[in-house]
Amino acid sequence: MRPLILYPLMVVVLALTGCTSVQVSQDYDPHADMSRYGTWQWRDPVQAATGDIRVDNPLLDKRIRHAVENHLASRNLNHSPGKPDLYLTYHLTIEQKIQSDTYYSTMGLGGFYHPWYGGVGTETRILQFDESRLTIDIQSANTGDLLWRGVGTYRLRTYKTPEEAAAAAQQTVDKILFQFPPSRQP
Repeated sequence: MRPLILYPLMVVVLALTGCTSVQVSQDYDPHADMSRYGTWQWRDPVQAATGDIRVDNPLLDKRIRHAVENHLASRNLNHSPGKPDLYLTYHLTIEQKIQSDTYYSTMGLGGFYHPWYGGVGTETRILQFDESRLTIDIQSANTGDLLWRGVGTYRLRTYKTPEEAAAAAQQTVDKILFQFPPSRQP
């Protein structure tokens, strides 16, 4: 009886944890003094076309750029129409992924007529999903050197309203840019 109760609970937990998280990583030049930069500008007016209509969406481009601008403004980095200290670019990709989950569904022991029978039953589920990867690069405007890169990976979702899509874009960008500028190590 217990496996019957645990199975739906496991499915719900796996579904919720798989759909809501953004996995974030960063890399940066440890010798660059990020505290001396105060202004920035977009390197390109829009992301280069990818051929995927889910990515090549001007509305999505606006949402991502607006989210980056909001986050950097909250960190006292000003958008500069003139000569900036930093150039920013972003790149969004969507790839199809496959995930397999194996779980143990039953456990049996031998009975009176078949004492040698026993074992564990397993089930494997194969899930196909789309994974989004948003990469934000920050370069020195003077040298063009890459100073910082943040990457957020998450399952692609659809939203019912533009407001929900904008809020999701802001949350993703905030998670990616949370560690920018990196703290200097002594």
